[in-house]
Amino acid sequence: MPFELHPDTPLEGAPKPFTDAQWPAIRARLLSMAERVGLPINPPRMNANSRLALETGELIRAKSGDDSSAQFHHAVSRAFFVDNEDIADVNVIARIASELGIKKADIQDASAHRQYAQAIDDSMRAARVAGVTGVPAFGWPGGRATSGMMEPESIVKILNANKPGG
Repeated sequence: MPFELHPDTPLEGAPKPFTDAQWPAIRARLLSMAERVGLPINPPRMNANSRLALETGELIRAKSGDDSSAQFHHAVSRAFFVDNEDIADVNVIARIASELGIKKADIQDASAHRQYAQAIDDSMRAARVAGVTGVPAFGWPGGRATSGMMEPESIVKILNANKPGG
């Protein structure tokens, strides 16, 4: 589900809340965890305003379904977390969305009319109720979420312990 981790981030982005002295250790931890699960990552030093990307994901969901929306989300995540692209830039988002048949003009129109803003707001409200405090977040429908970077084994253990009816 869409979740805007830093909703107050300006369009130009904002530095992560770590000092220059803290960042190397945090970056090394992220690289190590990603390597263990086989994910590429080049941790960005800035937070991005992800609202346009999230709303475009909902546009894609409405036009092409959940699978296409998931493909878009994956591509946007890679653009940000691996390629360090600015996912607040409509040109970056339009390039990614074009691979799923969405035109830049459709993105701009939906954004200007805030066509999918309510869907994002509703998803974020539901996430907060479920206990989401960060990303990634995992959980079962109707249960409490587990949030944040952690070892895969820990995620599985927590999810299994909180599985409804389990």
